[in-house]
Amino acid sequence: MDEIVPVVLAFALGLVVWRHTNGSIRLILSCCAVALSGLAATVLSGEFHESWVFLLLDLGEAAFGLALGCAAAHRLLRPGAVRGRRSATNAGPQS
Repeated sequence: MDEIVPVVLAFALGLVVWRHTNGSIRLILSCCAVALSGLAATVLSGEFHESWVFLLLDLGEAAFGLALGCAAAHRLLRPGAVRGRRSATNAGPQS
């Protein structure tokens, strides 16, 4: 269950970063979000007592979660995402 924490945390941060930033600030905040999520998951789960190698695993999971969050934000927050690409009146002839 501890393995889902960095993914979910980074997913949420990815949504926020994509929604409220752009350009190089987005890249910097994305890297910080991955580092924060991975480190938080490693420390809060207590895995660092065994080995700091777990941090590398949690960073990878956080990067995956951030990518999912950014992709979801890009898909959901672009103009026209709610109404779709074509409306029923512009559908054209049907074959």
